[in-house]
Amino acid sequence: MVPNYYEILEVSPGATPDEIKKSFRHLALKHHPDKNRNSEESKQKFMQIVEAYEVLSDDQARKDYDISVFEPQQKPGPTPRWTPPADFSTVYSYEEIKRGYRPSTVGGGMWDISDKASFGMWKATMVLFACLAAVVIYIVLAG
Repeated sequence: MVPNYYEILEVSPGATPDEIKKSFRHLALKHHPDKNRNSEESKQKFMQIVEAYEVLSDDQARKDYDISVFEPQQKPGPTPRWTPPADFSTVYSYEEIKRGYRPSTVGGGMWDISDKASFGMWKATMVLFACLAAVVIYIVLAG
């Protein structure tokens, strides 16, 4: 039996893509395995939420799903199983879902670090240059 993705995401079949996305983020944060570490039920619920969002957020997949659920075919056959995307941990990580709630101007990348981390890297670079200078001076004086 095909699960009702609209019920899983707690939206109506006429929901807009923004309503689906908002509901997904809310439910994913609530049931995310990183937040509920010891709850197997919560992990299973999270996977159902992700599966429902994967189908309902894609226009063609949603059309196919709506046809299969609301317009049953004459020939019953096996329903294809959903498989998570290859980049599951990056797309559905707890931090990535939380980031959807925060407005940001620029984010991510190797330059998105805190001032404290930046100052620490600057100090480490200066120490390395000082050591290199000391080695060069030693070689020049010893040679």
